[in-house]
Amino acid sequence: MRKMSWSDSQGTATVFLAVLFLNLSIRSLFYNFDGVACAIAVELSDFKHLVHGNHLAYGVVGWCFDKLWRLFGYQGQSLLVLQVLDSILGAAGTAVFSSLLRRMGRGEREAVLGAAALAVCHAWWFWSLEAQVYMLGALFAALAAREALSDHPRAGVVGLWHAGAILGHVGHVMALPALLFVLTRRRNPREAFPYLSSLFVAVSIPYICAGLFAVRPSSFNELRLWLLGSAALTTDRSFLWHSVPLSAAIPAWLGMSLRVFTEFVDRQGFAWSAGVILAVLPLLAAARGAAEKSREAYFWLLWLAGYALLFIAWEPYTIVYRVSDLLALWALATMGLKALPAKARLGALIAWTAAAFAFNLAYVVRPAADPANNPDLVEAEWTKVSAPPEAWVLANGRGAVYIPYFAGRRPLNLRYFTEERALHAKLDELAKAGQVVYASGRTLEEEGLRAKLERYGLAPVAAAGPLTMFRVARGLQAQNRR
Repeated sequence: MRKMSWSDSQGTATVFLAVLFLNLSIRSLFYNFDGVACAIAVELSDFKHLVHGNHLAYGVVGWCFDKLWRLFGYQGQSLLVLQVLDSILGAAGTAVFSSLLRRMGRGEREAVLGAAALAVCHAWWFWSLEAQVYMLGALFAALAAREALSDHPRAGVVGLWHAGAILGHVGHVMALPALLFVLTRRRNPREAFPYLSSLFVAVSIPYICAGLFAVRPSSFNELRLWLLGSAALTTDRSFLWHSVPLSAAIPAWLGMSLRVFTEFVDRQGFAWSAGVILAVLPLLAAARGAAEKSREAYFWLLWLAGYALLFIAWEPYTIVYRVSDLLALWALATMGLKALPAKARLGALIAWTAAAFAFNLAYVVRPAADPANNPDLVEAEWTKVSAPPEAWVLANGRGAVYIPYFAGRRPLNLRYFTEERALHAKLDELAKAGQVVYASGRTLEEEGLRAKLERYGLAPVAAAGPLTMFRVARGLQAQNRR
């Protein structure tokens, strides 16, 4: 392995600045549910919801970053701040990956190009533009792998970096077998102790502090719900493992192993073929690298296997859980490319990166920057001008966070009122309290909802092209007909 040098620091800094510029040059308007929910909690300083049981650190980091912006006079929404934070995290992750490749013996230019290839992958690039928890964990996972693969790894430091990844998202606990393997192979097994002890302490102390000072559970059930996090999102807050039958899970996981590189799904003709080819090529190179009987190959294979064990069983169709797989796949791919002459390796990385950049820019990034491609955002902006400020507004899906955040109206989440009798009872309760309720025409497209509301009382109050807004109250239809 090569000794680290100033040139490595220069390459790492160059990668960070270039990728950060790329990430900040365009803003995603996709606005995923969790990102908007986190922005709401940041603006409210709602630490009970910021310290999510499955990803403890991101909300707190986002809150601190938001406060820093406001010290310098920023007065806008926190969602932009969180998006910039993720752009920084994504750029930092690619910079660390560049340094990691140098520690694996890649040349400076090859390490920089490998990091560039990572930066333009569908999953890495898109989620570096969105407010979400996953880039924080990916950065620390890269730091843990970088330290573990050094010539003289510091086991305690690996544990600290791995703890940062787990605090970013608890799913990163699945990197433990790979990190244990590389730390103990050909060494005294006692080397595992400083790694595991620092990992345990660095994870447990933040959780204890969050529980004592932010969540403050008054019962074991409240503690259980906090720690379960996404596994307790049912309407009655019971435990639910988000799985699908293995016959569907494995194809979904395999398909996502391609889609992390390029989003070819729903493309047609040449675009579909180009997307598939661009996704297959690095996987072929990674397979060639995995065939090496080396410490690095075994490490990255264990890395992939550990995460696969969890994410085949838990939401194999969700791309964000596969972001950290890209670290292993591109590390293996650069190993596989060693079979080519030096100039051919560089040429292959340049060609793939340029093609993937163009493909993902055209089919993923630019469409996500167009507000017309986010009908929930259009609906929320319409609600802001067509429903009075004091109104309650029926909401489903992302509308549950979009309506309060973008429209400034109070949402009535239909997820909790699927039965007609329960919905009518809630509407009566609000009416008795003197509250007014509105619903957009798009919300009424939910199966069976329009009929339920027509039986209660529904009348149009505003329209602009395809956009409509309705008032919900008993007897409105009869009055409207008269």
